Amino acid sequence: MDDSTGQYLNAIGLVPLLTKEDEVKLAQAIERGREAQARIDAGVNNPRLHTQVRDAARAKERFIRANLRLVVSVAKKYPLPTGMELLDLVQEGNLGLDRAVEKFDWRKGFKFSTYATFWIRQSIGRALDQKANLIRLPGERAASLRAAVRQASGGGEELDTEHALLHRLTSITSLNATVGDDHNSELVDLQPDGGPGPEDLALVADQSATLAGLLSDLDERARFAVEMRYGLIDGEKHSYREIGEALGLTSEAIRRIIGRSLDSVRDRAELLDIDAA
Repeated sequence: MDDSTGQYLNAIGLVPLLTKEDEVKLAQAIERGREAQARIDAGVNNPRLHTQVRDAARAKERFIRANLRLVVSVAKKYPLPTGMELLDLVQEGNLGLDRAVEKFDWRKGFKFSTYATFWIRQSIGRALDQKANLIRLPGERAASLRAAVRQASGGGEELDTEHALLHRLTSITSLNATVGDDHNSELVDLQPDGGPGPEDLALVADQSATLAGLLSDLDERARFAVEMRYGLIDGEKHSYREIGEALGLTSEAIRRIIGRSLDSVRDRAELLDIDAA
């Protein structure tokens, strides 16, 4: 461990951790600041609104600083690619932590660490896909490759044929490589946009509105898995593997949890005469 890494770890280790009550209070302050900023942007000039915005900024900073150790613990689980250091992964994970703090909904009753771990892992994973690997893979395939490489580096079995091929390809081909006869285009320009379209977003919104009233009887882990699967938290559907990485479970375990949860939701929907198909 180099001096800069040691100094960083020592510094964040001095920051007190938050209780669940602290998390709720800070999240509420951030929410008030967001609402106050919206009113200021709309032309309302009130000193109290500016105070709430400043309070929100301080609350967000405290929220983030108190969870920096969580980012480090997640980052340490990833094998370091050539040319990257632990602090590089931590910096990427901090971006995910920042987004988690912004989007955290204290009303849902989730533990912040559970919710934030998903965003931290996603941010680190995407950084590895874009920076450590030299070609971009589909999200689930990239997650599968990362898991296989972690297992292999931890003394597990060697990479199977498919993962070995993907690992070799991602190590030798650059997204910035020029293509075409005139060499004026880059490989990255030819990659398809895998983001959801308007119809997908509308469908997710409709499912979210329906499912939100049916999930209250599920335990915290099951509710988190279902909401991530159907995009009820961030508007984006996530794979079983991604959810499993966030909760520390296999994709098959997540599949079973979601299956049982949906059966429970359908049973409740039938009692309420709601179409939950």
